[in-house]
Amino acid sequence: MRQLQERLKDYFAALSERDRRALRVGVFAVAAILVVASTATVVSNSQAAVDRVGKKRALLVDLPAARDRSERLQRLGADAALSLEMLVKRITERHGVTATVEIQGDSSIRLQAEAAAFDAVVECLGDFEATAVIVRRATLTSAGPGRVDVDLELVKSKP
Repeated sequence: MRQLQERLKDYFAALSERDRRALRVGVFAVAAILVVASTATVVSNSQAAVDRVGKKRALLVDLPAARDRSERLQRLGADAALSLEMLVKRITERHGVTATVEIQGDSSIRLQAEAAAFDAVVECLGDFEATAVIVRRATLTSAGPGRVDVDLELVKSKP
């Protein structure tokens, strides 16, 4: 190592003043380029990390809803593959909502219930969402403490 330093000093001393100046300028230019390139790389990697954190946060926000949907689908089991009419009947029965279900002409279902428990209706709506049943129109009217009259128009979402 010592010999290499000696040889470089001798080589540098043998250069003309103009060549030494050009070599110094070149060394400073290379050092500046390295600093700028390193800084740009760090900033770029930092921005990529910030973007990844944002995506992970978005996934975490959706996690409770996805877990709820998964639990509802597991609870429904094979019922999720039934026709719209049978699916709506099973879901309302499962939650203790006594309702009339009528098939409409435009392949939708009209569900009507009187004095249904509000909490049971909300559970039904959650199961409808989990099984891709869309509420096209909804009317809920108070029918006493904790009870509602329900009129829903439901359709099966198309994949």
